Amino acid sequence: MLTGVVLSLGGCNRVRSHWTNISAGEKDAGGGSFAYDAAHDVLFVSAANGVLRCTAPGTKPAWTHMVGGRKVDYVASLCYDSVHNVLYAAAGSGVYSWAGPEGAGAWKTMNGVGDNFSLAYDDSGDVLYAGTRGGVYRCTNPASSPAWAVVDGGPRGATTLSLLYDSTRRVLFAGTDSQGIGVWKYQGGVWTNLDRNFSKSRSIGHGGALAYDSSRDILYTPGRQGILRCAKAATDPSWRTVGGVGSYYFSAVAIDTTKNVLYAGAYVPLPDNPYLETAPGATPKINQNSHGVFACASPDSRPAWTNTGGALSSKNIGDLAYDPGHRMMYAAAGAEGAWRYDRSTDK
Repeated sequence: MLTGVVLSLGGCNRVRSHWTNISAGEKDAGGGSFAYDAAHDVLFVSAANGVLRCTAPGTKPAWTHMVGGRKVDYVASLCYDSVHNVLYAAAGSGVYSWAGPEGAGAWKTMNGVGDNFSLAYDDSGDVLYAGTRGGVYRCTNPASSPAWAVVDGGPRGATTLSLLYDSTRRVLFAGTDSQGIGVWKYQGGVWTNLDRNFSKSRSIGHGGALAYDSSRDILYTPGRQGILRCAKAATDPSWRTVGGVGSYYFSAVAIDTTKNVLYAGAYVPLPDNPYLETAPGATPKINQNSHGVFACASPDSRPAWTNTGGALSSKNIGDLAYDPGHRMMYAAAGAEGAWRYDRSTDK
């Protein structure tokens, strides 16, 4: 999901690149959204014509198109349920599931709602959440007998671009595309707007991507004020900009909680991008060099940004996914394919 964000990356030093293109000639491998199955070491990628599966992405990537059963149209988001071993896909026509997605199978329609943009799974309650143009919906028993209902009281009147569920604190975070609506949490059956301690001039705005450090209770999102950090997100939210960074737009964030490193994927927006923050009638100023993936050490205390370098420094990034077991970061670069960043040899 792309969201307009302006960041400053002053004094940014290049670091030794670990990036490798793992697309193997698969032109759709850099699609819009990632999901990772750690148990089977499989990476799933959404694309305009469906979903691709990559086995052993960290060692010997092999790609196949997941075709079978119901035809799946444009897929905006993917979500993997490790409890039941099911992959869910959010499409314009509804939500679809694939049981045992590491092997042969087929897509099955779950009906539900249309205009889906994001998904998140609650493994403790066996509930799938779907973010749409008209709010958030919940699906009970999604792997067996799906039943949908709207989750009232939340971010209605906006498109929910991103969802993230944390099973430790039992909290759902939702990021929207609208100023003044911004980021929400759903906890204990109650919605809370996390923008509440921002003035109108400092609205969080577009929450098109989310990353959560459960151990520290810190939520990160690209927002209109840059990449924002929300301390005590599940208990007593307090926002501030992740400092130490001039005019970059970011589309994705991911967190390595073990090493406390935040990653952010950058892109160059089109001049007519609806998420650009400009005054009425003004021409947006676009940094034509704002590509690639950046890493921020200690983002919760003394942030220090570096460019991860390599060929991705000239690519637009659509999504990031982190595999903590193998210490691998995956980046979706659209037509430029899928990339792997090996951190296993880093200190």
